[in-house]
Amino acid sequence: MEEKISQIQKDYLEKIQKAKTLKELDEIFLELFGKNGAVDQLSKQFSTLSQDQLKIIGPTFNQVKQQLEEGINEKRTNIREESYKRLSEENLTLQPSRLKARKGHLHPVTQFEQEIVKLFKNLGFVEADAPHIDTDYNNFEVLNIPENHPARDLWDTFYISSKFQVPSSKLLLRTHTSNSQIRILKDNTPPIRMMNLGRCFRFENVDARHEHTFEQFEIVYVDKGVSMAHLQYLSEYFFKGTLGQDIKARLRPKYYPFVEPGVGVDASCVFCKGKGCKVCGQTGFLELAGAGMIHPDVLKAGGIDPNIYSGIAWGVGPGRMVMLREGIEDIRLFNSGDLSFLEKY
Repeated sequence: MEEKISQIQKDYLEKIQKAKTLKELDEIFLELFGKNGAVDQLSKQFSTLSQDQLKIIGPTFNQVKQQLEEGINEKRTNIREESYKRLSEENLTLQPSRLKARKGHLHPVTQFEQEIVKLFKNLGFVEADAPHIDTDYNNFEVLNIPENHPARDLWDTFYISSKFQVPSSKLLLRTHTSNSQIRILKDNTPPIRMMNLGRCFRFENVDARHEHTFEQFEIVYVDKGVSMAHLQYLSEYFFKGTLGQDIKARLRPKYYPFVEPGVGVDASCVFCKGKGCKVCGQTGFLELAGAGMIHPDVLKAGGIDPNIYSGIAWGVGPGRMVMLREGIEDIRLFNSGDLSFLEKY
């Protein structure tokens, strides 16, 4: 035990003398006196010693501990004094200068959103809006997702505290722009061509591909005779307009409660042009959007007869599209405020 105490004394007095910054001293202090530090670990071994051994080891241990504490304090004082001395010797000369003018620009996601709004305006679609804070009814129930429906597990929802709730309405931060659908259907008479672009919120595990706050773009098209052929056309129209004229669209069966049938919308891989590569998992396609024929129950809730009219709902995440087009690897950069990143676009 005496050898261990002596070794700690020797090693750490040497470290203290070599330290050049306060940060280094703080790290040394934690190594010695922090939880599970060298001193703490040593004292835990005292229970294995006899009373006679403790009478010898105890005073030595306390003496070394005090010496190390004093050594750190003394070194800290010396470093501070040296820093103050250097500051007092420094001279500051101010010269008149002209700051370089900086020109701002729109956020890369905003730029992309303006592109897609223009694309669909060319087809006669009109912009709609819906609140960020909405009722559970508009966000879920009216979209064929009743309470306790297993599909709700797809959306990790932020609910508003009960003390701020409106009577008989459960409030939440919308999880998708689809909360605009019931408003669009109720407030308009077919034919309907509407689009909604806005912010959504989910309790996500944030990583390079997922954010808790993100943008969505959605279209709602209702008329007599609307079919999956229209969905295929609009998907390919969107991909060609944003990713290039050689991009093709593919529809695959997928489940969404508010559409029937539902599809995942794939675009031919922009990197390998459909040949297959590591990015697309050798499939030649990348899933970029979700869509489907609006469920008859949703049309009925909006006051539209599903026996006369049919419609499609189609949505995409603009942020992920920009990531794909610009080769951006981390979605968190969009909301980071990092000018070195934003100035590239």
